[in-house]
Amino acid sequence: MEPYVKLVITPLIDIINRPNTPKTLLENTAITIGRIGLVCAQEVAPLLQQFIRQWCTSLRNIRDNEEKDSAFRGVCLMISANPGGVVQDFIFFCDAVASWVHPKQDLKEMFYKILHGFKNQVGDENWEKFSDQFPQPLRERLAVNYGV
Repeated sequence: MEPYVKLVITPLIDIINRPNTPKTLLENTAITIGRIGLVCAQEVAPLLQQFIRQWCTSLRNIRDNEEKDSAFRGVCLMISANPGGVVQDFIFFCDAVASWVHPKQDLKEMFYKILHGFKNQVGDENWEKFSDQFPQPLRERLAVNYGV
């Protein structure tokens, strides 16, 4: 897949950021980007900032399933490779993580590492300020499920 990443990722990013894109196309595009990240995280990670917000909002409302699982695994690998690419839109990532009802244990651990890594990076005081922006249900869900 690696030789083809640059050929396909740019059009996918264009689609996910296009206004008035049909919901199903957004979801399928987000899943595709995530799956490409699953196998080529290093190649896609530098582009994270170009799509992460729309990616998160596209997948937050779909039910837990294998497609969502593989897409989120890919995004987690991309975030691990380029944590700075998600900083500006981290609240959207938090919201997307909180959309999971029953993530598999290893995926839940990936979420835990990213959330706690971010919290440790900014420090407890800054995390408090940051998480105070969250709607109450999101704050509660992250606290209960991930201890942040």
